[in-house]
Amino acid sequence: MIIPARNEPILSRTIEACLFHTDYPTEKKEIVVVTDDPAGARIALWYQQKYSDAVKVLARKQFFPTKPSALNDALSLCTGDIVAVIDVEDILDRDIFLKAASAITQHGYQAVQAILRISNADDCWLAKIFSMEYAGWFRIWLNARYRLGVYAPLGGTGNYFRRSVLGLVGGWDPTNLAEDAEVGIRLAIAGWRVAVIDGRHWEEAPVTFHAWLRQRTRWFRGWMQSLWKYLGFMVTPTAGKRLGFKQLITIVLMLLAPFIVVLNWLAYGLTIYWLLEVGHVVSTDWLSGAFPVWAFVPVTFNIL
Repeated sequence: MIIPARNEPILSRTIEACLFHTDYPTEKKEIVVVTDDPAGARIALWYQQKYSDAVKVLARKQFFPTKPSALNDALSLCTGDIVAVIDVEDILDRDIFLKAASAITQHGYQAVQAILRISNADDCWLAKIFSMEYAGWFRIWLNARYRLGVYAPLGGTGNYFRRSVLGLVGGWDPTNLAEDAEVGIRLAIAGWRVAVIDGRHWEEAPVTFHAWLRQRTRWFRGWMQSLWKYLGFMVTPTAGKRLGFKQLITIVLMLLAPFIVVLNWLAYGLTIYWLLEVGHVVSTDWLSGAFPVWAFVPVTFNIL
């Protein structure tokens, strides 16, 4: 289990939860805490001294302070056959390790994704909306894509990999802001099987608009980085032969999501302008005849 931590006062809770409150043989558990701050290093070092067979600490200097860089550094200390990425705020289902290990060792998957759920949905309206979005994303959208055998990005936590496969694809891209989605592309290119398992990690949603906006724009920037990185490969005949058309088109459409969001705002603006025309608030008649015809589908999906 790799636990990346920076300024996380609840780090001790997560270490103890992984060690003592999950169903898995204790002697087969290994926690690697990778941290960039002195407080996190002190907490992790205390656990390393107390449970030297189970806990390792990698205290880094902040020369290259990105999460994927920390994950790559921690990977070199992992000795288990299966590597999990667990964020500090995660609350794990008790049997999640058993389910992940079963999917990888018995069912032939090279990586699995746990369902991420929101634990603080009642904190505010933003967290409640976030909870609804996560329910649709992980329980329906990702699940369907995995079952259809097409590309779907991994989540930022709750990833479980066969360690040998993670090494073969080169670990995580240390400069990518959406390293989970990017490593999923390389797994797809390599032709390895990935699935969603019926096990959950509970995590906290942002409770302020500023925190939500920073998180969402970071994800979108990461997807655009991946689009730029792989676009040259995607347009070659090799990509079609290796991935197949279905897999190829789902990767491209996924990475185009930030641009689709921009079109969403255009659709919102045109909808408002159309309503102003219909209500005779503005005197022009540019959209009243044509706009509802082509806007029906996207507007309906946004309402849903």
